[in-house]
Amino acid sequence: MKSRTRLNEFLYSSVLLCACSLLWSCATTSGSGGRQDGPEPIPEGKGRLFLQAGGINELNFYVEDQVTGEEVYADMPRLGASSPSAYETGSQENRLVTDLDPGIYKVVVNTDVKDNVVVEDVQIKLGEEKHVQIQVGRFALTTAGPGLGGRMPFLIMDYRMRTVLGRAMTSTQVRHFIVPTGSYKIRMENSPSGLDEMRSVDVGFSRITHVRIDTEPTQEPGQETGQEQP
Repeated sequence: MKSRTRLNEFLYSSVLLCACSLLWSCATTSGSGGRQDGPEPIPEGKGRLFLQAGGINELNFYVEDQVTGEEVYADMPRLGASSPSAYETGSQENRLVTDLDPGIYKVVVNTDVKDNVVVEDVQIKLGEEKHVQIQVGRFALTTAGPGLGGRMPFLIMDYRMRTVLGRAMTSTQVRHFIVPTGSYKIRMENSPSGLDEMRSVDVGFSRITHVRIDTEPTQEPGQETGQEQP
């Protein structure tokens, strides 16, 4: 009787162990087609560069070897700000990661104005991840009112309005303009409607600033009528 009881206990323990092993195997592969979740391992002989841009997943940027000046990586997925067909898709894959040989690099990020964001002395070490924060932000511009269509040109200027930093075009689709963090002025002119209007916009890291321009019969040409709404 004792030997039969021990046999039953052994069989129960074996079944329980097999069930636990099966559950563990499913937990480590579920939802990934048999692959483990998370980023791929860093390739042998490389280090990994992560750009952190406050929720932005796509940037036009390139990487130079800081010693030789040689361009070693480039990715330019975004259309220019002056393109009327540029807009954002519902979901964007993170394209701000690349694997590099160990060394010292310079990262150059192109924005929607002529001012780039440059980060120097980025050290990539063998088998390690390097996270670099890119000081950029986003703003969205919408227009409404008689004479204002879905695609309207406008200027991006420095806050004192001494320099035109960039020219851009609104879109009928969702669109965010990427600029270095800071304060700017936006100016939009429309001859048929008599519109000549400016907006102040403060662009911060990891947030989207919303700006609206519409035609109002009471406003004076060139009058700045409002501030941005975060």
